Amino acid sequence: MLQWFRTLSLRNKLVLTILICLVLPSIVSMNVSNLLTRDAVRTQVADNARQSMLIANQIVTGQMKNMLYMMNFVQFDVDLREPILNLSHADATTSIGDLYISQNTINKRIDTVIGPLENLVLTLLLPNGQYYATYTTTNFDPKSFFEKAWMRDVMQSGGYSVKWIGAEPNYSQQSSQSYLLEAVKPLRLNGATYGYVIVGLEPSVVQKLFAQYEDNESMVIIDAQGKILVDKDSSQIGKPFAYYDQLPPEEGTSFVKVAGEEYIMQSAQVTPEWKLVNMTPYKAAAQQIQSFRKTDFGIQLVFLFLFAVVLLYVVRTLTKPIAKLVQTVVRIESGQLSERSNISGGDEVGRLGYVFDRMIDRIELTLFENKREQELKRKAELAMLQAQINPHFLFNVLNSIRLKIMMKGDEENAELISSLSALLRMTINRNNEYITLHEEIGINEHYVRLLNSRHGDRVILRVSAASDTLLIQIPRFLLQPLIENAYIHGLKSKAGEITIISRIAEDGRLQVEIQDSGVGMTPERLLELRNHLEATPILPVVEEASSPSLSGIGIHNVFERLRMIYGHRFDYNIASSLGHGTQIILLFPQQPEKEV
Repeated sequence: MLQWFRTLSLRNKLVLTILICLVLPSIVSMNVSNLLTRDAVRTQVADNARQSMLIANQIVTGQMKNMLYMMNFVQFDVDLREPILNLSHADATTSIGDLYISQNTINKRIDTVIGPLENLVLTLLLPNGQYYATYTTTNFDPKSFFEKAWMRDVMQSGGYSVKWIGAEPNYSQQSSQSYLLEAVKPLRLNGATYGYVIVGLEPSVVQKLFAQYEDNESMVIIDAQGKILVDKDSSQIGKPFAYYDQLPPEEGTSFVKVAGEEYIMQSAQVTPEWKLVNMTPYKAAAQQIQSFRKTDFGIQLVFLFLFAVVLLYVVRTLTKPIAKLVQTVVRIESGQLSERSNISGGDEVGRLGYVFDRMIDRIELTLFENKREQELKRKAELAMLQAQINPHFLFNVLNSIRLKIMMKGDEENAELISSLSALLRMTINRNNEYITLHEEIGINEHYVRLLNSRHGDRVILRVSAASDTLLIQIPRFLLQPLIENAYIHGLKSKAGEITIISRIAEDGRLQVEIQDSGVGMTPERLLELRNHLEATPILPVVEEASSPSLSGIGIHNVFERLRMIYGHRFDYNIASSLGHGTQIILLFPQQPEKEV
């Protein structure tokens, strides 16, 4: 053996010496430690499980505290109480403006608190049917909460305590979760109930926490009846917890047998009605303690590869800048022009990286200038489209009002003059490119009133606008050309009805509809109109004598204008049939695309 050792090279002798000096003492130390600490492993495993449970309990309790905080905030915030009370006392005589003021105040106040809590949704229910919700209510009516059995229990109970409901089907479209954890609290003042606040928690944070544990380790939240409320496996929600009868009588630790294997079971109260339960296989937990010793042994083995690591580091130092430059080129080629190599140094590679970065800077600047130039050109075209106005209609209306005043001398024309004044004021004012939807509707009400005065036929303008759309900013004079088109081509300048409808679509965009009760169009004419609207952008049109209009922009320019402002997020649909009128539907974002 000694002779064989002498025949080895110096490198092999060094490797063998390292193996003997590091591996052998580690093996001996591990075996001796196992013999001396066998009895203490069980206690150590339980302590480790408690530490793991404590961390999970802090996170879960934090989520529950967020729910409780939101309910207490709604109940005790002095800035919220008055608008909530005003909304709860609203009836048929309450004006829409007062309702908006109360809802807007509630919305702003709650947004400041619930904004950072992205996994919470809040519903404020009032006894008179009014409500406020932090989610879209297109496909869900919050008033349906009043039909829940737990809601009836809350309404019949007294006091101010929170009722922890449990898992409920998800009603928030902003969440991809199939259910929410629900809690409800009554809002009472001097013994009288003026509302209910319902807070839903998206359990994704808790599920991600549970998913970090091993497959053979289980962590769940259960209610007082033993039903599972949160599990990393969503299919288990609502099912009974199989080992509910083996839980410790109080918060603590117990050892249970499951299918012949020993488990450490721990529980902690997270709400008065919900418990956090953790089950860890004892054998796996003990192996974790043993793995620490194996890790020590592995660390010592790492030193065997010290020289190889040093060599790899030197090679990597030489090749890393080149690899980084290649990655930068690939990302820039995919369209990420903001990427830079940031390579520095006095050698050839460092200079190449510096020159490359400066070259990309110049290319990006050139592209930005070209894009800015196109944007300015687009705005100039838009301004030119908006600047068109046909004065003949305005003069004819003024002459009609003047003749009525001269012939009748009554106060009816005062309203017409007021409408014309408002229309002229909005036409002349070019400072604001956007106005609120309710202002645009008001302009068109003036416009229809003037049409009726001029032509004598009674055109009825009906408005069905959702309350959450009235304050959305839209381009000025967006609806007037469509109303005029409905009157001239749909109603054939005769009496009839024109309806404006607005709502928030499921994808969050504003949906505006213009309907008329006119003659409608044949399928051939409708196809021809659609092809015309899909044609390439046009220059500002000179209005035809046979189709007088207030704006001259026309339906084609309205659509082109929306394409300029909202880009690919603008959609439309036109439906029409003979004898049943025409319907134009516009879909565009609540905010225009941001300028670069």
